[in-house]
Amino acid sequence: MQTYLETEKKVLASGIVLKYLPDEYLFRKGQKAEFVFYVQSGGLLFEWPNEKKIITITQVPFFIGIDEVLSGTKYTCHAQTTEFSEFLVFERAYFLMLLNEFDDALPYFLQKEAEFIQLKKENKPDLY
Repeated sequence: MQTYLETEKKVLASGIVLKYLPDEYLFRKGQKAEFVFYVQSGGLLFEWPNEKKIITITQVPFFIGIDEVLSGTKYTCHAQTTEFSEFLVFERAYFLMLLNEFDDALPYFLQKEAEFIQLKKENKPDLY
């Protein structure tokens, strides 16, 4: 666990800070995954059009886009801010370089992806 904390400090120190206003899209479903986002503060609305569900997550630090960037695929949902939000952003090539630079980076990010999946499951989606 201590190793993951050190890895997290190093990784987070290398992100670029971006601030978004409410109702701005980070990405849309089908867009090529070029960035991993670490939500430092704020809230996001996730919408999966094919599943017809919307999940809102607020005030929890977490990563999004890890799976898509690692697999080189497109984003599978829309992600839109619901309030003023601040992110650390990692461009895909740089993110992949971080995986090679730090020995524990891959297991760390796989754990973070699993935490995001659990976070999605714990939120009760609004069906429309």
